[in-house]
Amino acid sequence: MNLSLRLAEVSRLFPHQEALVYNQRRLSYHQFNQQVNCLANGLQKLGIQPGDRVIIALDNCPEFLTSFYALLRIQGIAVPVNPLFTVNEIRFIVQDAKPRLVITKPELISIFTELESSEEITHGIIVTRSTHKENGYFSYDRILNTGKYSAFFDPGHYPDEVAEILYTFSAAGSYRGIMLTNNNLYSNALAIVETCQINPQDRALLVAPAYHIAAQTCLINASIIAGATIVIHEGWKGAEPLLNTIQEERITFFFGSPTMYALITKHPEIYHFNTSSWRLALSGAASLSKEVYHHFQNIFGFPIIEGYGLTETSPVICSNPLDRPKAGSVGIAIHGTEVKIFDPEDQELPCGQIGEIVTRGPYVMKGYYNHEEETSWVMRSGWFHTGDLGYLDDDGYVYIVDRKKELIIRGGLNVHPHEIEEILSDHPLIFDAAVIGVPDSVMGEEIMAFIVLRNGNNAISPDELKNYCQGKIAPFKIPRYIRFVDHLPKTPSGKILKHELRSMLDKT
Repeated sequence: MNLSLRLAEVSRLFPHQEALVYNQRRLSYHQFNQQVNCLANGLQKLGIQPGDRVIIALDNCPEFLTSFYALLRIQGIAVPVNPLFTVNEIRFIVQDAKPRLVITKPELISIFTELESSEEITHGIIVTRSTHKENGYFSYDRILNTGKYSAFFDPGHYPDEVAEILYTFSAAGSYRGIMLTNNNLYSNALAIVETCQINPQDRALLVAPAYHIAAQTCLINASIIAGATIVIHEGWKGAEPLLNTIQEERITFFFGSPTMYALITKHPEIYHFNTSSWRLALSGAASLSKEVYHHFQNIFGFPIIEGYGLTETSPVICSNPLDRPKAGSVGIAIHGTEVKIFDPEDQELPCGQIGEIVTRGPYVMKGYYNHEEETSWVMRSGWFHTGDLGYLDDDGYVYIVDRKKELIIRGGLNVHPHEIEEILSDHPLIFDAAVIGVPDSVMGEEIMAFIVLRNGNNAISPDELKNYCQGKIAPFKIPRYIRFVDHLPKTPSGKILKHELRSMLDKT
């Protein structure tokens, strides 16, 4: 079984069940599956073949889900991209993935037409919310309609073929494509269905970004496997629209970042909403504070179920059981996977001792695209090395202690300091720059930059530096805090001592 075959099966089992709800649009599973078939046929008529990579740069919308499943159906490879990315960020992904085609929204046409002229986007650009072909791009609706009049035959299972490539910024200072297979995606979503007891009566609210593997697996794919309904929000618009939707659509199931839960619990009129239908709240992407955990449970009467994983693991490897969650823990290894704690020599450590979290099982990626050596390193000894530090308790629950990587997780979105440091260092008045994450009660972490100016120059302000970053990196990566310093603490070899930067903050 794979996701495409399961969607077809659900459309036969529950043809009239609501599949997608978006604004005033409501699609049954039969209608959704038909749209997937039509788009799959339309993409084939454009020349998309098995193994071809196609960028999807869309906000949360039915077109994202239809495009994703249509590509699975024709054995294409989906490459979801954050639509907030700038042309500089997208350029590397285009250069590495060499997509045949792009599916995007009107607001991003200028970015992709610029890249199309210099890169290998050979089969064009499909644009949603457009009625005809103009200026060299195709209308999404027109491609959908061209596929209406052909029968579609699903090619089969192909469990080990790559279905998706997701790009993340690596410690090496560039983007890495993470290859996930059909079996990775299906088996991990199925484990979520079983762990969380999701069923056709559930109504899931999609707010977390669909281009992120956590939202795909924990909400989109899990709901489709179970035959549940997905109510789509374009993104986070605040706690009140979310609570209104829970009330009006009788939502039972939500996946969100700790930041979302913190903002929900702080809504001043939280008790005015009827949220009695809500039974399941999943959290991931960042650490959930005990304060938010207990506050949420006191308000709603059930706990947030926290889990843990990485894009490389499709992503979930640990989750708290529904009937026995532990606050502060990310839970136990989910069905089908193994999780252990290793020391620096890759020897297993006993319960209670801190080491690197490692895992193996059907959810681990096929590898990094075009980076076999890096793949071999993270998969050494037959275990995927997460780069995160933690320990197991006597009951097998995993606790995250720290990240070996310098990754910042802001509001559930990953930010790598090196990427921001490179942008800042290109400024003619900046001699040196270092970026760290600092605790924040709402976002989990905020971004702080330490700046050394050339020749003691003080002719630039923090706001001017933030404006300088606009258009070079996505808005969520721009530092909130900027501090000017005389020097950065470094080792004799020149490596910045970021723990000393944090110590500087503790002393102020």
